[in-house]
Amino acid sequence: MIVIDKKRFDELFRIIEGLHKYSVLSWQVNRKKELYRLIIKEATDLMNTKMGSLMLYNKDKDRLEIVAARGLSRKVIETTSLKPGEGVAGLVFKRRHSIFCEDIEKDPRFKKKNRVKYYSKSFVSVPLIAGDKAIGVLNVNNKRSRKPFKIEEMKVLRVIADEAAMTIQNQSLLKRLEDAYIDTIQTLAKLLDERIPATRGHSWRVANLTMRLGRRLGIGGKDLIILRDAALIHDIGKIGIPDRILLKPAKLNSKERKAVEKHPSVGMDVIGRAEFFNRFVPIVAFHHEWYNGKGYPMGLSGNRIPLGARIVAVCDAWDAMVSKRPYRDAMKRKDAVKELLDGSGTQFDPFIVKEFLKMIK
Repeated sequence: MIVIDKKRFDELFRIIEGLHKYSVLSWQVNRKKELYRLIIKEATDLMNTKMGSLMLYNKDKDRLEIVAARGLSRKVIETTSLKPGEGVAGLVFKRRHSIFCEDIEKDPRFKKKNRVKYYSKSFVSVPLIAGDKAIGVLNVNNKRSRKPFKIEEMKVLRVIADEAAMTIQNQSLLKRLEDAYIDTIQTLAKLLDERIPATRGHSWRVANLTMRLGRRLGIGGKDLIILRDAALIHDIGKIGIPDRILLKPAKLNSKERKAVEKHPSVGMDVIGRAEFFNRFVPIVAFHHEWYNGKGYPMGLSGNRIPLGARIVAVCDAWDAMVSKRPYRDAMKRKDAVKELLDGSGTQFDPFIVKEFLKMIK
């Protein structure tokens, strides 16, 4: 018999609580490409230019590369790569000082050796500084007015660059924290599987079904991820059920059944120990409520039951029916379908049952 390591479980929650202390811990995380595009759009809009580029330092290649741009061809974006100190952007990055040029044809630093005509002769390039390190360069040129940039505009671009550097740095930290957070969720699910060998894989199967059904019902983005992760730990409250009940290889008596029915409330208390787990409470606490109000723990009915909980309820019931248990064989698929249909409108949301059955055909 595998018994859960209580110290290990408590340590996981201590880590979660510690991560939450970071002020940057938030689910308002943009994907990198979206963030980079937003930065260059803000810069070019505020500076009233047609062209601009955001370059970040690739440590592995020891190169500055364009990660977002406006007004540049795809070929230029994909092929531009500068060593620190090379070209205007390379100098800005290496020296960590802005370069402002009113007329590139008259400035001795950048005087042309060819007859190529520029749409604009003026540009500004500023470094992105995060902490005590340069992480990239922000460039703008080709003012729409065709007039030279002014020194005041360089100061504006510096503000934009400072904001961008801080956001990029925080976004990288958020990604690391999010990865640690996801690992913790998966570890908790694994602990549940270890605790109840007879239902091994149940949490993962329910999570996968829930994500598929959620997507079918139009749930997307971070809401879909929250739904999936909540489904993964929907039975976390079973941590508090004694082994003699949880691992009993036979049907439970009424007293034992009441003990099991406490697991949604116990789960709500468990995840309440870590503040950012609160987003999972509606699913963990109410996935055993019935559509007709005869479920537990609160007797909620209809749309008063959170949508996520109604979705998990159907997926949870389906996997329980089609999986083998110590006291019974797995139900045949057609019989499980009949059980869902019989419970439609009483135990389960009829619309969700309908969509689930369409999904598994």
